[in-house]
Amino acid sequence: MMNGLQTAWKKSFTERKYHIGLHVIFWIIYITLLLVFDSFVDASIAPKWHYHALDIAVSGLGDLILVGLTYYLTVFLSYRTIVVKKRYITGLLGVIICIAVYINIFFYYELITISLAEKYGHQLPPYAKNLVEPLRSGYFHFMTIPIIVFQIAISYFFYLFLPVCCKFLRDQLRMQHKQSELQKKNIQLEMNFLKSQIHPHFLFNTLNNIYSLINYHENDKAREMVSGLSSLLRYSLYDGKSEFIFLDKEITMIRDFIGLEEVRSDNLHLDVNIPEDIPAAKIPPFLLLPLVENAFKHGANSQLSNPCIKIEMEILDQHLWLQVRNCFDPEYRRKNSGGLGLSNMRKRLDYYYPGNYLLEINEKEDIHTATLKLPLSCPKLDA
Repeated sequence: MMNGLQTAWKKSFTERKYHIGLHVIFWIIYITLLLVFDSFVDASIAPKWHYHALDIAVSGLGDLILVGLTYYLTVFLSYRTIVVKKRYITGLLGVIICIAVYINIFFYYELITISLAEKYGHQLPPYAKNLVEPLRSGYFHFMTIPIIVFQIAISYFFYLFLPVCCKFLRDQLRMQHKQSELQKKNIQLEMNFLKSQIHPHFLFNTLNNIYSLINYHENDKAREMVSGLSSLLRYSLYDGKSEFIFLDKEITMIRDFIGLEEVRSDNLHLDVNIPEDIPAAKIPPFLLLPLVENAFKHGANSQLSNPCIKIEMEILDQHLWLQVRNCFDPEYRRKNSGGLGLSNMRKRLDYYYPGNYLLEINEKEDIHTATLKLPLSCPKLDA
């Protein structure tokens, strides 16, 4: 049931029927509370006075018209002007107009209440006697009208305080939801761009390597590369479309990537230490790949005489720890800088693990070290 309510609440931000339904539910609850409050106040003023069924119906309809109509008028004339447009003088004039409309509706509502009470022989509500009867009878002091108008104006703020506060709070939540959705879409677009970066350049080089292996009659290696490439593309096209993927599949994809890149470098010193026993955790797809891809880009494919890469991964205390080290050529780095892989990776980490991860990039002499530590439980997945 709670999941259904949460879904309906989120849909009310974007779908009109849910938005209208939310307003209907709010006004039913709020008018009911006003009826209970009014009856309590009237009973405290006149203990012998009680509501009739007609009184309840008229009071409920009157409160709905009085408060509901004035609320939407206030939102249109004042709330948007003050909160959204920041035009305070115009908003204040709108408030004055709304109060004037509220006072007029209030008087007509009370006159109707009095007329119905007299017609059916009901006792008048205490507040009707105090506020409207003196005006109707003509027996009042010269200060009566300003006092009554002031009292009604105060009731305008009293009755509309909760609806306007709820409106403001919901607008803030809707803005946060909108920003979250925009951020999520932006992250998804960047991830799609990152995945598209893998395909053309990497695919072209891999196919060239397979072609070379076939020419040199190294069919076993060629078959291994075709199998690895097929697995990598399958992950990218199918598994990579999901928002979350099992960690073991992500690691299998990284192993395939390493295997394909390893064939391209004859003199590469590669040390890979990845555990075989992987827990059943989920992470966003292609989250770990940029560190490995960056190491091969600058460590193995940069024309170094003795390239070296060391990849270590451990599962420590419900955290994933990954460290990638590679030697690099500073001159090659300057000519081939500007990649978006690590930048996108940081943005995705900020979105999926806000304030709950560690990513350190260090360079000492000609050694580049990237260290990542993140929890196995993703907050976005748990939510």
